[in-house]
Amino acid sequence: MDDLLHDIQNRGAITPHLTAVRLGDTALTYGELADRIEDYDIVLAEQGLSHTAAFYAALLHCMPSLAEIRPVEARLQVIGEIQAWLGRERGEVAAMRPRLRAVS
Repeated sequence: MDDLLHDIQNRGAITPHLTAVRLGDTALTYGELADRIEDYDIVLAEQGLSHTAAFYAALLHCMPSLAEIRPVEARLQVIGEIQAWLGRERGEVAAMRPRLRAVS
């Protein structure tokens, strides 16, 4: 996960307007995601939570429609697919969807 977060931070600095992921009609840029992860990382670190928690909190903040996906297992699957999509260039593709092109 640390490699993914580092990659998102780098992309957010280099290409902040590039779309990182799209969910339905909501597009999330690398810059926006990197900023939210950093914001949550600071707050959650004070509470003893991990960088991974900051990633999930940032996703839910930026894409509130994720919280509406029911059942919870389906929501976790979509979040896993988003994580795999973001990590695709490092070979972190979800086993269930090895040809993932987009998340919708």
